[in-house]
Order: sequence, then C-alpha cells, then structure tokens
Amino acid sequence: YYSMTDVKDSDKIPYEDAVSDEVEKRCEDLTDESYDEWLDEISEPYELGYSTFYPSDVLKNCDPTAYRCGFSDYQDSMRESIEDDVINEVDEDDYNDGNRWDE
Repeated sequence: YYSMTDVKDSDKIPYEDAVSDEVEKRCEDLTDESYDEWLDEISEPYELGYSTFYPSDVLKNCDPTAYRCGFSDYQDSMRESIEDDVINEVDEDDYNDGNRWDE
C-alpha cells in the first residue's frame, strides 16, 4: 500500500511528528465506502419481503446524524491500527536513515 522513499537530512522532521502526520493523512483517506463495508460486515442485512437492505444504507438514510457520528468514531477506532501499520512500515531507525512513507 505504501512504500518507502529516501529523503535528505534537511527535510527531516522528528520521527514522532512524522508518524503523527502519516497517521493523520491515512485517517483522512478513510472513506464512506470503507465505513459502509465495515458496517455491512459487522451486521446482517435486513430482509423485508423480497427486498434486502444493508445496514449502512439503513443508517445513512434513516439517521444521517448517527451515520456521520459513527463514521467519526470509525475513523478514531482505526487510528490505533493505522498507527501500528505506520510504525511497522518505517521504524525510527529506518526513518533516521532517510526512509519515508510514500503512496
């Protein structure tokens, strides 16, 4: 998903700040579609007669405020996992050697 690129010493920011920036960037990349997929994975579709309604569609259309709040909570809950991924991809030693995250 992300690869490392080389960066000059003059472009370095502290590792913790770089991790935080990368985590924030990836959290912002989370989409409604990924949230919808997650909602639909954790809850069964609703069947009414011959129609099937997915949890994400029901929530989005019946309670848009709850949907938006849930999306915000989803982003927050994914933050720890994203942070672990970022740190595993480029640890502090690699970072200090000039490696960076790049799409």
